[in-house]
Amino acid sequence: MSKPNSSSLKIFLRIECCHIMFFKWFNATEAKNFGVEMAELISHRTPYEVKNKNQERLTKNYEKRHLATLVLIEKRLENFKKNNRLNVYTKAQLGSSFKYALLDSGYEPEFCNQTTTWLLLKCK
Repeated sequence: MSKPNSSSLKIFLRIECCHIMFFKWFNATEAKNFGVEMAELISHRTPYEVKNKNQERLTKNYEKRHLATLVLIEKRLENFKKNNRLNVYTKAQLGSSFKYALLDSGYEPEFCNQTTTWLLLKCK
């Protein structure tokens, strides 16, 4: 049996490296966990408040807390992006886990859609 020459070994290693990179591209575990973590941050800092029929807008205090939470999420997202490479698939998984965690917390679908859109736009 002959020894493999260096060119065939290089080709094998290059193919093996491509396979590893391909599977890493689809690994969205950290992005999903981050999405759930950010949704939990919103639900803990600004819990869902049911509007009364007489109340047209949420209280100003609630709005201030919500804006402060969004600023905090934006900062955490910047740190997350520095440490993790986000591609189209991982962004989609992050957004999906974020949205459904908000829905599970009892937020209205319109709020969940708007907040998820905001988060995904900040991912760019």
